[in-house]
Amino acid sequence: MVDLNPQDELARERNHLAADRTLLSFLRSSLTLVSLGVGVDQMVRAIAPAGHPVDVWAHGVSLALIALGVVNLGLATQDYRREMGRLRAPVYRYSPRWSLAASTSLVVLAIGGGTLVWLGVKLWW
Repeated sequence: MVDLNPQDELARERNHLAADRTLLSFLRSSLTLVSLGVGVDQMVRAIAPAGHPVDVWAHGVSLALIALGVVNLGLATQDYRREMGRLRAPVYRYSPRWSLAASTSLVVLAIGGGTLVWLGVKLWW
């Protein structure tokens, strides 16, 4: 028989709720990335003629944002399921992990920076 400590059970419940909130925040961020990708594509298609270099680049950027949103949601779901498995284990062991938020931020910065560099090259040269 396992002796249940009320403090341990409260800590597990707190961690469970924190994992739920984290998953929901990543869901919101993923939907924002997908919406931004669709919005960029639709906006540029309305302004630039088909086949124009800006149209081609914007289509690539929008696809990258949509793919990033889908991958981000998949990784967040995988992380949530892993955390729930660890919380269900008889003994909870902390293990440090990589930051999905930091990774996503770096990729968004890379996409934005690449877009700014490309636009700078096209507009000034």
